[in-house]
Amino acid sequence: MRPNALVGFAAAILGGLYTIQVLRLPKAIAGDASSPVSFPLGLGLLMTVLGILLVLQEARRGLTNLEGVKRPAFTAPSLRTIFKAVAASLLYAFLFERLGFFVSTLGFLGTLLYLINGRRAWKLNAALALGFTLGAWALFVQLFELPLP
Repeated sequence: MRPNALVGFAAAILGGLYTIQVLRLPKAIAGDASSPVSFPLGLGLLMTVLGILLVLQEARRGLTNLEGVKRPAFTAPSLRTIFKAVAASLLYAFLFERLGFFVSTLGFLGTLLYLINGRRAWKLNAALALGFTLGAWALFVQLFELPLP
């Protein structure tokens, strides 16, 4: 089966399950009862629809026709990078509540950018990590008035 078709099937199934779980969320007591559900519901439906569209697009090429499909060659260095990124993600999730948004996000993004860009691009990595962290903080705290941990 074509790899993109598998991704489409997975996205459609996960999106459908996510949508079902969103519909099971309790309604808000105050204000608009459906407000807390609107954004997650939109995400679930969008994921489901895009997954289905990807499957349909691949079906036109033939789901089992592998002609022209490029498969990635996983080498030892690329697998090490993947495992390091997964480890950084798990560490970020573990440290988020303990260190707070700013410190944990800055460290996480800095680590991922270092894994991708290497040591030579340390100025770019630092600027991107700091800029994104400050921008996200300003968006949530200043604009949306939502406190971050």
